[in-house]
Amino acid sequence: MGKIVKKGVKGAASNFITRQQALNKLQISLADFRRLCILKGIYPREPKNKKKANKGSTAPATFYYIKDIKYLLHEPLLAKFREYKAFAKKLNKVLHKGEFALAKSLEENNKPVYNLDHIVKERYPSFIDALRDLDDALSMLYLFSKLPADSKIKADVVAESQQLISEFQAYVMKSKSLRKVFFSIKGVYYQAEIKGQTITWIVPYQFSQEIPTDVDFRVMLTFLEFYRTLIGFVNFRLYNELNMSYPPKIDETGGFHLDDAMPNAANKAEEDDDEEESSAAAVDEFKPATTTSSKDNNNDDDDDGTVTLAKIQAASNATSDLQNLFKDQKFYLSRETPRYALEFMIRSCGGQVSWDPSVGLNPPFPESDESINYQITDRPTVRNRVLSRSYVQPQWVADCINARKIVKPELYEPGKVLPPHLSPFVEAKEGDYVPETGLESEAEEETEEKVEEEEAAEEEVEEEKKSKKRTAAEIEEEEQKEMATVMMTNKQRKLYTKMQYGIQKKAEEKAKLEKKKKALKKTKN
Repeated sequence: MGKIVKKGVKGAASNFITRQQALNKLQISLADFRRLCILKGIYPREPKNKKKANKGSTAPATFYYIKDIKYLLHEPLLAKFREYKAFAKKLNKVLHKGEFALAKSLEENNKPVYNLDHIVKERYPSFIDALRDLDDALSMLYLFSKLPADSKIKADVVAESQQLISEFQAYVMKSKSLRKVFFSIKGVYYQAEIKGQTITWIVPYQFSQEIPTDVDFRVMLTFLEFYRTLIGFVNFRLYNELNMSYPPKIDETGGFHLDDAMPNAANKAEEDDDEEESSAAAVDEFKPATTTSSKDNNNDDDDDGTVTLAKIQAASNATSDLQNLFKDQKFYLSRETPRYALEFMIRSCGGQVSWDPSVGLNPPFPESDESINYQITDRPTVRNRVLSRSYVQPQWVADCINARKIVKPELYEPGKVLPPHLSPFVEAKEGDYVPETGLESEAEEETEEKVEEEEAAEEEVEEEKKSKKRTAAEIEEEEQKEMATVMMTNKQRKLYTKMQYGIQKKAEEKAKLEKKKKALKKTKN
């Protein structure tokens, strides 16, 4: 007879621990436990069988991995939390006695201080890992940078958030890493590419914010505390790689003074591209001549390689074009436009920006400068126009960045109905309806019309073929499909019919939208 295993020693019962048991093991309060879990990146887990994990009990409980709780036992922050609790008791005792001078001295000299540097290093062993997890951190910092300081949110927290995001934006502008922009109802979405990692974040609009009462700011401030440390590490590393001093100095315009003598990331990328092209040419020049038989055997592989190389070169060329999209162009921002958002976009693509003196200190050049190419305004009409410059609405800048080319300024004249502002983050799949942006040139529109006419003609030919007698190959193909469906299990057949139904419905919706679009085009013409 085998050894009888005691209940709760093996399986789910030994792998999971309830929150109350974890609190008893760590000997801390629930608030401190929450803070510790957020900072260390430990989250509740859902066992497959809650009854087994809870040793037969069906009472509702929150579960954690027991190895995570054991890991927390050795955390240095635990000791700091206990020290702070003891300090708070001493301070409270002194304040109740009315010894305010002693309380001030106690707070200045004996208050426990901790940092989160070791946790950042633990959670992100490499710099790429930190960049991958930067989306939420940036969005959180931008949110708190727009909030007013009060009893819950301290002024130094808001000031540090503003400082960190300004440093990050200055790096993106200097390295020209911005790739996509989208104006939404929530705010402005940005996407930058840094060291091959795409980072997407949202910036709220510049409106006065009201702090909601139903939000637990203690949890959000704990996340913010960790994210501030993380962004500080990331900014230092990014500036260090561009050989720029960190933290950067503030210049007379209120922005950061970045050394122009330092190597630019865009120039580095161009040099690397030139080196790659020259090396590729050298390889092609010294390729050995192959026989016709080997060429036939390796034809498919060569084609695949050529297509991939062409795609890489096209992508690198598109990136360099975007980085220099507004090169040698001067922009002037009217006072009703969002200065910080537009300045960030334009300078990230190589343009020069100035603004109204009422919006910011020391603009680089005045409105009367004749060398200004574009003036961005958000008014229905503009008086006293200068003939040498184009007047556009703010959406024009975002659409130029997303299209990776200068679109027609005439479509964005002040007071005009703007073209649809489509999200660049939506990737159309096969069979999806893709709406028109309204930015196509006349030649592109003509080619599209020709393609549509050809497709319509092909559909008519196919319908005529269908009306005729089916060929032997078509009959055989249909029979094979029927045989395949017969060989399926009931579960597979149901899934297949659901898939076909979904595809058919999608195709019908697309056809309906295409029909509407054609009807609208006819009414316009």
